[in-house]
Amino acid sequence: MLAFLSGLRLRALAALLFATLDLARASAQVRAPTMVEEDLPAEEARERASPRTTEPPPEPQAPAPEPAAAPVAAAASTAAAPGSAAPGAMPGVTISPEELKKLQRPIDPVHVEPEKLGRLWQRRRTAVREQDPGRARAAGLEIRETMLELGVESLPWFAVAEIREAERALQARAADDAVEHARFATELAPDLPEAHLALARARLAREPTRPLPALGALGAGLAAATRDPHTIRAFVADLAAAALAALFGAAVVTIALLFASHLRLFLHDFHHLPVVRSGTPVQATVLALVLVSLPLLFRLGPLAMLLTAATAVWLYLSTPERVTATVALLAFVAIPYLGQEAARVAAWQGTLADDVYELEHGDAAPQRAAALEARAAAEGLPAPALQALGRYHKRRGELAAARQLYEAAAASEARSGDVLVNLGNVQFLQGDMEAAKSSYLSAIDRGGSMSALAAAHYNLSKLYLRLAAVEQSTEARKRAQQEDPDYLARNGSDDDFRANRWLVDVSVPVERISELAGRDPAPRAVSEALRRRLAGPLERVSWPFLPLAVIAVLWGALAVASRLTPSRACERCGRPACHRCDGVAAAICGQCVNVFYRQNVVDARDRMRKEAQVRRHAQWARILTRAMAVVGGGAGQIVSGRAPLGALLLFFLMFLGAVIWLWQGVLPPPQPSPYAAALRLTLAVPPFLALYALAVRDAFRHTRED
Repeated sequence: MLAFLSGLRLRALAALLFATLDLARASAQVRAPTMVEEDLPAEEARERASPRTTEPPPEPQAPAPEPAAAPVAAAASTAAAPGSAAPGAMPGVTISPEELKKLQRPIDPVHVEPEKLGRLWQRRRTAVREQDPGRARAAGLEIRETMLELGVESLPWFAVAEIREAERALQARAADDAVEHARFATELAPDLPEAHLALARARLAREPTRPLPALGALGAGLAAATRDPHTIRAFVADLAAAALAALFGAAVVTIALLFASHLRLFLHDFHHLPVVRSGTPVQATVLALVLVSLPLLFRLGPLAMLLTAATAVWLYLSTPERVTATVALLAFVAIPYLGQEAARVAAWQGTLADDVYELEHGDAAPQRAAALEARAAAEGLPAPALQALGRYHKRRGELAAARQLYEAAAASEARSGDVLVNLGNVQFLQGDMEAAKSSYLSAIDRGGSMSALAAAHYNLSKLYLRLAAVEQSTEARKRAQQEDPDYLARNGSDDDFRANRWLVDVSVPVERISELAGRDPAPRAVSEALRRRLAGPLERVSWPFLPLAVIAVLWGALAVASRLTPSRACERCGRPACHRCDGVAAAICGQCVNVFYRQNVVDARDRMRKEAQVRRHAQWARILTRAMAVVGGGAGQIVSGRAPLGALLLFFLMFLGAVIWLWQGVLPPPQPSPYAAALRLTLAVPPFLALYALAVRDAFRHTRED
């Protein structure tokens, strides 16, 4: 009887092995996981045979005493009906759960403390200090293995220290050591751009005649910058700050130059007002300047000053100048809203998104996780934060806490099944196969990203294979390969049976984490601060309706402008051409009409004096245009009557100038890099100089004497 049972067990084992080999041939890209001890190398098989202190392999239970005929009858029944399922097994499986449990290869639990990373780092630092490269490399390899076992993707602070060591090695002309330190930094933090930039510099210093490896590292650094939210959001914050500063500066300078260019006409017509005409021209000028400067005297804010200046000279502007002034005022009104949007896009450090990202990808401190758990207990947390907390505990081997957090996240997240994949992994590691299967199938039913579906089918294939359901495992693996093979190639592992490696987790997408940063109250506070600075005492309820109403009234005033007949600048001498003073409404003043268009009205001496005045006016206009172009770039175009072109030149020049001025960054990342600052100056200074030269050249060509 014993021989018969042993032969039956060997036949079942052989059938399972042949089925496993068929599954390995069916999956072309990811090899099916090994399930039996005989496939292990000799050293690993002896290691598996040794007792473990953390999770001992299951031992077969002693069978209960039965009559002698019972085993024979059971064996005969099994042999007669090979397609019948044993109790507790998957359909179509003829091996008992006890026998299957003996054949399963145990999954290694997490038996490494996170504090080990710090100890290994100190060991490497000591070896580097004592100039022991062999021991330093061994410690580095052990750090990488510990990161894999703990599921830690990035150690940016350790990588920053390696970058500093690479810089010191370059200063000491040890290019090989610099390359080694920089390469290890890229392994510690693959998404840290500074690590790749340091590697590019080290490679270029070692082999100056071979720039391709350095360019490859530089490209990897640029790609990492687009992946790292700290870097990309800091970059967006710098660009947004420069754009807002340029928008503010261009609007103020444009309105101020238009006001100064037409102030003489405003003062002339102000003297013709019914109440003011009784006084002297000097008194009228003083009164007009006092009225225009009232917003400054009463501290009503920059917007009131710009609206007052635009209103004073509105009737004297040409149509392109009015359009330019209107765009400048609208941009000024939009600055608080643009600032809020920029702050929302750039907000990251200090927000909930920052904490969640560190939990999900790095080796977050226990204090940060404890603070988030306290916050979850007090006021609740969104599903991405709960999922990140659950994965944090799962990576540390705390499966009970991870399962509780995943269940809470799954209860509050109904739109996708991403979190159910991770919940199924925890249930799998706890040995609750039925619950894990239910979670995987529910994740597939709910849908989600293709990566999440691939992970669900991939893990489900391992669960089926664990239960000896080879056909179902093959089908699940095939679907996983069809959904996202690249994701499985990066994260899947059939040979590494460590808990954080054998099953594929679904990380919280960066887009979902970024949504948490958008909920931060800081952007609204930024918008309110900008509004108070620009609007002064203007109440919030009147913003932006009151400024927009003033702009609409200004455009409506053009309907009665023809009746008011404002003065115009004389085309020859620049004096006000006023119909009240000269008796004619023309683009030329009365003096020029008498001198140049009427014969024998003035004597030759007065004619020569007027011609000299016309030449001086043309000369001063040319000098002013060129001087303003040299001082302010597009300012020369504004004072010469080409306001749209001048405003655009001013904006772009001020934008590039702000980028250069803020070369260290408005919101630098946690690990600011001198390479990034130098790259910013390299990219901003040449366009600024080229655009400035084009603006000056255009102003000089426009004022060239015929």
